Amino acid sequence: MTKEIKTQWHPAFCSAVKLELIETKGDLDYENEYNLNSRPIQIDLLVIKKSKDVEVKNEIGKIFRGYNIMEYKSPQDSMNVDTFIKVIAYTCPYKASEVHINDICLEDITITLIRERKPRELFKWFTNHGYEICEKYPGIYYVNKDGSFSIQVIVSSRLTKENQKWLTLLSSHLSKDDAKRIILQMSNLTEKDEKEYANSVIQVALKENEKSFDLMKGENDMVCKELLEFMKPEIDKLLEEGEKRGEKRGEERGEKKGEEKKQKDLIMNCLKKNRTVEEIADFLGIPLEEVKTIAAQR
Repeated sequence: MTKEIKTQWHPAFCSAVKLELIETKGDLDYENEYNLNSRPIQIDLLVIKKSKDVEVKNEIGKIFRGYNIMEYKSPQDSMNVDTFIKVIAYTCPYKASEVHINDICLEDITITLIRERKPRELFKWFTNHGYEICEKYPGIYYVNKDGSFSIQVIVSSRLTKENQKWLTLLSSHLSKDDAKRIILQMSNLTEKDEKEYANSVIQVALKENEKSFDLMKGENDMVCKELLEFMKPEIDKLLEEGEKRGEKRGEERGEKKGEEKKQKDLIMNCLKKNRTVEEIADFLGIPLEEVKTIAAQR
């Protein structure tokens, strides 16, 4: 269902990673949406180890070396071979951007791809092109090939909720127990920056899982009541916004149907004037396949 405002998954992802790696936060530098050059090409998250001796305890960071490039796909986005090639294309200019030759060694770079569901077509492509895939930890797959960067693919729906407390919350399918868990986790945070990261995650979780949080509001459990009291202003605000979005969805669907009919009529009129589908697509600035579909209905 189309939302009034598109959910901002990427800031929540960056925050979730920082929370997962909180035990070594003093030893890591983060660059959200790192710009490669003056053009709008960005790495979702760049994690830099301040020292080679730093040991990242969380399983998602076990593969980390000096420079770690992370690409995140939201639940609605696909992850395929084009995604992988794009990240390789990001990684190479990052390596080439060094001030002195070999400041950044190829062996000191890792690539992490993250998605909620398993990218089966990408895994099939890896296998067909000589890569070996090993599930090193639950939901964390190492992808190996001689001469390649160190690569891991993280399937967040398969991660353990005990070890990856925050990445597992970036989903549109959270249960009532998950809703309780996120508030409990947030209430245990003490540092200002940690609370800000958690707030970014809970904003997405609430927006995408309104029903689960609403169900939790009806719990008689004392812990739930205390947690909800702790987060009451935030939850009430977001649930109210959800109700408003619901009211507008009907209006949006009606408007969309009207626009689609208007576009269809315009295409039909152009066809009656013996315009080719290519000319119509170019003139109206819409995909050729869309014009062909409507033309086939004549």
